[in-house]
Amino acid sequence: MDLKEFVNKYKGIKVDFDGMYGAQCVDLARQYFKDVWGFTKQPEGVEGAKDFYFNHDKRPIQKTLCDCVPFSGEEKPPVGAVVLFDKSAANKYGHVGICLAVYEDGIEIFEQDGFKLDGAKITKWKFDRLVGWLVKKE
Repeated sequence: MDLKEFVNKYKGIKVDFDGMYGAQCVDLARQYFKDVWGFTKQPEGVEGAKDFYFNHDKRPIQKTLCDCVPFSGEEKPPVGAVVLFDKSAANKYGHVGICLAVYEDGIEIFEQDGFKLDGAKITKWKFDRLVGWLVKKE
């Protein structure tokens, strides 16, 4: 399955990969890891999406599967990267989505909102909380 097929299959669907806590942003990322990146193993569990980035070096399985690239402000995530956002005042867990397009002022992602639990959708985010992204190791 490629990225376009993934978006077409899951858009508007509540993806609950692990069957716990409802349709969270991490569930959609884990489904992407499986369906598009072909992971038979998943990165270790996280307390929040931001931990995929901030604890990357402490996660042996994740380090085997993915490279973690910090956002410098100059280099932008490639289409298909799993993008990682830091926590905010309203969300201590951070956020994760899949990069669909990059613009001058932000990125378009395929995401799922764990608070609204309204299913997978395409949205646009600014770069202000972007901390980095994961790319599949080749």
